[in-house]
Amino acid sequence: MAKKRKEIQEVANQISKRMFLVGSLQIGFGLILIGRLYQLQILDSDSYLKLSDKNQFDHRLVIAPRGRLLDSKNRLLAGNSEVFELVVIPARTMNLELLLIEIDNIVGLSKKEIEDILVIAKNQPDFIEISIKSDLTQRELSHLAIRSALLEGVLFQKNYNRIYPQGKLLSHVTGYVSGITAREVEKDRKLQRLVGLKTGKSGLEKTLDDSLRGIAGKERIEVNSRGKPVRFISDSVPKQGRDHKLTIDMDIQSYAVNRLKLGNSEQVEMAQSSVQEAINNNDELKAHINIGETMILKDANSRYVPPEAGAVVLMDIHTGAVISMVSSPAYDPNLFAGRISNRAWHNINKHPRVPLLNRVIAGLYSPGSTFKMVVYAAALEAGVISTDASYNCKGFFEFGDRDFYCWQEKGHGVVNGRQAIAQSCDVYFYQIALKTGIERIHNMAKRMGLGEITNVGIPDEKVGIMPNREWKKNTRGTVWTPGETVIAGIGQGFVLTTPIQLSVMTARLANGKKAVKATLLSEATKNPDDFPPLDISSSVLREIQRSMRSVISSGRGTARKYELNGYGLAGKTGTVQVKRISKAEREEGIIDNIDRRWKDRDHALFVGYAPYDKPKYAISVIVEHGGSGSSMAAPIARDILQFALERHVT
Repeated sequence: MAKKRKEIQEVANQISKRMFLVGSLQIGFGLILIGRLYQLQILDSDSYLKLSDKNQFDHRLVIAPRGRLLDSKNRLLAGNSEVFELVVIPARTMNLELLLIEIDNIVGLSKKEIEDILVIAKNQPDFIEISIKSDLTQRELSHLAIRSALLEGVLFQKNYNRIYPQGKLLSHVTGYVSGITAREVEKDRKLQRLVGLKTGKSGLEKTLDDSLRGIAGKERIEVNSRGKPVRFISDSVPKQGRDHKLTIDMDIQSYAVNRLKLGNSEQVEMAQSSVQEAINNNDELKAHINIGETMILKDANSRYVPPEAGAVVLMDIHTGAVISMVSSPAYDPNLFAGRISNRAWHNINKHPRVPLLNRVIAGLYSPGSTFKMVVYAAALEAGVISTDASYNCKGFFEFGDRDFYCWQEKGHGVVNGRQAIAQSCDVYFYQIALKTGIERIHNMAKRMGLGEITNVGIPDEKVGIMPNREWKKNTRGTVWTPGETVIAGIGQGFVLTTPIQLSVMTARLANGKKAVKATLLSEATKNPDDFPPLDISSSVLREIQRSMRSVISSGRGTARKYELNGYGLAGKTGTVQVKRISKAEREEGIIDNIDRRWKDRDHALFVGYAPYDKPKYAISVIVEHGGSGSSMAAPIARDILQFALERHVT
């Protein structure tokens, strides 16, 4: 009996031990399970949320900061400012139109902006981001951030806004950037993935676009099932675009802009009641105010008028560096950096004096009497005249059944070549042009840089017209006539040039040895010895230089009033008629330019270089409808040269 109880006790002990072991294991496994659940649900919840099978990665390209444009003294001409941009991924939103309406309630979108975004979304894959609004204000950013959880598929990202600190002073040189166009996407599909990218549309921004744009970075955005970003992973950092240094000096540029605009008039205070009244009653003045113009002038007849329109080019005759390039009127390139308003675009695009036109490289003008150096040089080189050859100017030249008039109604009397240049005698050049022939004149003009693209660095440059027999046959289908040679002899008729070409011509005449080429980029300036030879005899060039000097230094020179103090100036005036004065107008006494409508007045031109004994700068000035080259363009050129030389720019 005792033995049996002992066996029962042993069995009970074994059962107790086994139950304890099992219970301990159960408790241990329970604790482990609880700990694991705590880790998964509490400690590592974010990590496993990111690894959810509903999470996805979006791949995107990151825009690089655009390279800067700097002047010759490293002052900023075009740069960047950081901004926040709002973008949407259509694939991540249930209804894009409703989303845009919701965003409109927060930051304000125009009906046109919403329509444009919907069109973009319709015409591209839905996984590609679309920019909704750039340059968000802090207020807009905070309001959007508060409601971001409700805005499916919406992202905030850093971008760069292009800024032009010099504004209108250099707009035709820098140009501007704006959003990519459908045509650009057709040429390069990867641009479609660069949301918010802006490309150069004009000026150096367009010419240097590839270099300025830099290299885009790559980034992955991990988003949850609601399309909200969970994590950003950078695969490669964007590389900033290349900086470019220009030959432009902003001190001289600023002076040249204001000097051209002023002309011979007096600047008045805009706040004057009489000025405000004139603006309200004059559509042309209003048009200038609407594009941000702050200068109003009073002319010699005490009328309130807009600033002068035209162009100035100042360049180094040895290196070809363009120190100043002015086209007036101008526009503010900052307007194009974002979405330009319809009103601002209308004011610029419909302006009567076309501020978007870069007159320096795309304005085509008859060179008038500034072309006479070409004709004189061609005649001397051909040997059809000598420097002593003289002709009698009676005020007109009879040829065939027509009289060709000189600007000096009573004539200049007997003049040789140098005197004819100084006094700008038309009759002298009618006759030597006939002797020389259009082919020789054409060839000399080409050597001086006329009728040739300069490739100064600005796109859409015009070639102009330097006519000859072949040109007329190919373009007009008719033969060249001697009467057309007569007219070409004074730089009119078919002859058309640009202000940059006239500056190159003057630089080559002043240099006397090399066919200098113009450039706007410091990196592209050449050693003076690297230019090709000019291939015009030194004796001919020396005679041309002396003749240009006599325009200022001789007692009857057309620019004798505008000597350059301390340096000496050589140059040539030009006045180009744009409308023939009718007999009725002459009888009414409407002959002087200032009495005519602006668009009926003559163009005023001047080309020159200084110092005369040791030339450094060449200049061309064109004042549209400015009247006389000697009274309008010459003093402008003189003042700009004086300003530049006194600063000893290298």
